[in-house]
Amino acid sequence: MDLRRSSQDRRGAKLVFGRRRSPCTLSLIALLPLFAGCEFHRPPPGGTNGADHLLAQAGQQIEDMLVASAGAWNAGDLDGYLDDYWPSEELTFSGPEGVIRGWAGLRERYLNGYWAPGVERDSLRFEAIEVFMLGSEHALTLGRYVLSQPGEDSAAASHGFFSLVLRQVDGEWKIIHDHTSAAPEEEAP
Repeated sequence: MDLRRSSQDRRGAKLVFGRRRSPCTLSLIALLPLFAGCEFHRPPPGGTNGADHLLAQAGQQIEDMLVASAGAWNAGDLDGYLDDYWPSEELTFSGPEGVIRGWAGLRERYLNGYWAPGVERDSLRFEAIEVFMLGSEHALTLGRYVLSQPGEDSAAASHGFFSLVLRQVDGEWKIIHDHTSAAPEEEAP
């Protein structure tokens, strides 16, 4: 007995439904437990119910955290800048050097780069910050960073984009994964 049934999609292509599953479909089904309990939310503008207020509040907390983080960077406070990262060996950072694991590894990256002796550190700011709630204790944050040369004209030295996965840890938002990529040089900020 053939349990498959067919229909047509909106373009007229024939779709077949039944017991057969492609390897791709099986892979997606296998990943579903990873997303169990995750709810993808973005607070609508002008939301008025309690849940929307809490989501907007979390988004504002994360944005404020990033503004303070840039302030610590600009003050030359590496540990203050890194305070937003989860102090764990499970922290991950993906960048041009590949994946760096652990808070200590991330700190070492900055000490050997931007904080190396004799390196003039550019001023940091974040722009176009977007926060997407992934349930009540996790968030995805997208944005753009701009490093500007010190001085009156504040010419952009470099810029790029980031995506952060954050988690509530002891009542505070902490970055558990950071993926940062520099934009091509010819692209103006």
